[in-house]
Amino acid sequence: MLRLLKYDWKRNANLLLGLLAVLLFLQIVIGVVGNARGWEQSIILVLSFMLYTMTGIILLIIASKTYENNMKAYNRRLLPIRPFWTAVSSIVLLWLTVAVLSAIAIIHYWIYSTYVYSGSLWPQELAVTDAMGWLKVIFASGWSLTFLMMSILVSMTIGASVSLRGKAGTWVGILAFIVIQYVISWVEIVLFRGYDTMRFSVGIMEYSNKSVNAEIMSNIPMLSVGQLLFEGAVIALMLLSINYLMSKKVEI
Repeated sequence: MLRLLKYDWKRNANLLLGLLAVLLFLQIVIGVVGNARGWEQSIILVLSFMLYTMTGIILLIIASKTYENNMKAYNRRLLPIRPFWTAVSSIVLLWLTVAVLSAIAIIHYWIYSTYVYSGSLWPQELAVTDAMGWLKVIFASGWSLTFLMMSILVSMTIGASVSLRGKAGTWVGILAFIVIQYVISWVEIVLFRGYDTMRFSVGIMEYSNKSVNAEIMSNIPMLSVGQLLFEGAVIALMLLSINYLMSKKVEI
């Protein structure tokens, strides 16, 4: 798998580094121009957040396109590895690039809040105050990203495995993604809404609002143990499906 990851990185290195360079340039332009012209800090924050979000979406697209190219590459089929490692390599590539993007965002926030704005730009009611809380947030975010990527990859594989050609296969993949998301959401509602998921909290964020007379909510679960086990089983099933479809159905 490491060899596959190395090949995927070499293929996309120039594009990824160029994308991150453009992101840094635009963030510097927004910060300098915005503060020089007296923009509201909320406007600068929203523009910066939009840039990071767009970059994250582009990284997701790059990882998906890398998988699509490798899925039908003849030289990849000659390697003595199971086909699902092609999907794992694309997911790891996405993890690494998103981790770099997150590190840039954190450093950007620290520099801006320390030397430019001299205050916290993050809402106090959404603050995570301890290391364990950050680990839980990182885990829940990474898990959600992995599950989304797996859904995209298995949908692409389904689209490539049907006996249709051209854009028809693409539409089959899109339909498969919509069906997968709908079915999994429906099953999770049926299975996990009937009991108190607070008892099985894995990821939490503290929330409080002192400006209104409302009940303080804390330990809001981002992911329950039941959902974690269920989605883990679904991910394993997706990998098995990718392995079967690439071995038996996807034509080179």
